[in-house]
Amino acid sequence: MSGFSIFRRFDLMLKRMSQRNLSGFWMNGLTFSGIIALYSFIASTVLPSSINSVFASKMLYISLPFTVFFLLGYMVWKLISRRMAFTLEKNFEKFSLSDFALILIPMTPIAQYIFSNQESLTALNSLIIFILFAISIAVLGIVIPVLLSRIASKQLIITASLGFLSTLMLMAYVSASRGWDRKGDIGIQLLVMLILLIVLSLRKLIPSKITVLAVVAFFAANTVSGVLSKKPSEETGEANTKFQVSTLLQNKEIKRKNDVLLIIFESYADFETLKYYGYDNTDQINFLKDSGFNVYKGIYSLGAPTEQSLSKLFNIDREVYRHKKYLAGGGAVQSVFRKQGYKTYSVYHSSWYLRGLPLSQIESDYCFPLPLGVMDSKVLVKAVLMGEFTDTVSFEDVKYESFLEEKNKAIGRNSENPVMLYSHSCYPGHGPSGQGLTEEDQSKEREGYLGRINNANAEMRLNVEEILKKNPDAIVIFAGDHGPFMTKTGYGLSRGRGNFKAADLDRYDIQDRFGMFLAIRWPEKNVSEKYDIKIFQDVFPAVFSYLYDDNSIFDALRLKRMTKDNHRTLGVYVEDGIIHGGKDDGQKLFILE
Repeated sequence: MSGFSIFRRFDLMLKRMSQRNLSGFWMNGLTFSGIIALYSFIASTVLPSSINSVFASKMLYISLPFTVFFLLGYMVWKLISRRMAFTLEKNFEKFSLSDFALILIPMTPIAQYIFSNQESLTALNSLIIFILFAISIAVLGIVIPVLLSRIASKQLIITASLGFLSTLMLMAYVSASRGWDRKGDIGIQLLVMLILLIVLSLRKLIPSKITVLAVVAFFAANTVSGVLSKKPSEETGEANTKFQVSTLLQNKEIKRKNDVLLIIFESYADFETLKYYGYDNTDQINFLKDSGFNVYKGIYSLGAPTEQSLSKLFNIDREVYRHKKYLAGGGAVQSVFRKQGYKTYSVYHSSWYLRGLPLSQIESDYCFPLPLGVMDSKVLVKAVLMGEFTDTVSFEDVKYESFLEEKNKAIGRNSENPVMLYSHSCYPGHGPSGQGLTEEDQSKEREGYLGRINNANAEMRLNVEEILKKNPDAIVIFAGDHGPFMTKTGYGLSRGRGNFKAADLDRYDIQDRFGMFLAIRWPEKNVSEKYDIKIFQDVFPAVFSYLYDDNSIFDALRLKRMTKDNHRTLGVYVEDGIIHGGKDDGQKLFILE
């Protein structure tokens, strides 16, 4: 063979290698961006509206142009090289142990979430959740990339797949640390994904055995640290004896045993606040008055939002720290009722009120939804998929019609024992938590809130009809639990959003956080005049005074009427109905009393 022939063959071999490299470049780029675009499309379509679905939608718009670019580049290269036929130029790359070890990276936050919620998950449910996520990630992050390895690098596709999936799995932790609600910050999210892609890419430089050991060690270290850092749950039960209401009433016998129905409508605002929003609630007020209710004016809560407000209500203590156990029958008030022969019922519109509680801290005699652990499993899975642990995660767990049916049964339940019912409706609701409102969102959020006031009013009328028909002698308390967080930046005010200062807050900003609706139907019409109810936390001192037929109980239990948790109003507080700080310093909180 001549030297020229050898040179020619060598030149052809170099050209083929060059062509193969160019083909691999375009196909690898196309597959890398294409798999992210495909998974982004699936996630944005399948996942409920949430931080993860919004992120996936944005990633689709980001990755799709790259996919189109590499597709066009591949087609142009085909034209130039005159190799129009599509051929699979690679063999399948085999599965390896180091590949499957990589799923522990996205599984690390899953393990953390599971261990953080052990008090409300059974061991079986924890195992099922872990296995389901592990299988799903293995299929999407390892199996599919291996099946695509005939057209592109397995390692590259695994990196793209697990980088995207790990970002989704980690999002609940990131959103909690950043205070995100419903949508995140795409800049931070892209940075997180970029770091994960770089970490996954580094395995190319490391022997496979060392990669497996490093990933397993990372997973184990994070899981163990999560378990060790978990605080033991608070004890309940006898701890309620430390509250004044328990010691004051421990040797007293109840004289009247009327049912007590505490029916909360989430963030239902006072008449004056609604009027400021542009809503006239006169018809509802008149309906309640005609039905025997006394509608109180100028009422505010010592705390906001729900847990702060109700923890103080159910213990008649302004210093108590918020805890869901007090909402689940574990408060001093419910304990007093039980000791006097009452059955305590809790009917919630969602599992949020039970989420995170061990079964031992759910003390209500009857509870809806039932705390069987299955619902908490669904909530946890949903939270991970949505990328946020917020109130909205659990709102859809109970059908509204089922909640109304259970509430109706509890209101008119025939029982040998008197009943203390606590019911909590989702209507009308409040502004977004986390970062709160943007100022541009105010009108839209407020419009939605006022529409939901109509839902709350309709629900309230149904309750009144049932009460008058089946339980007319009950003490009925209709109340909001705090304000709706609709002015300025809502929840975001205390996070610095909008750069507001205390001096910028007016009367309606304070009403919007602490102000609330309150109407009580007493068995005797003149009872409402006996008690000087000015704050939400005055309700049970008045109720106990009536039931024990001892008016001194109200004054003995009445709390100092100065708001707590004032960071939500940037330090502006209310005492005895007077504002301290802000634009209306020294003025009444409500002027239409």
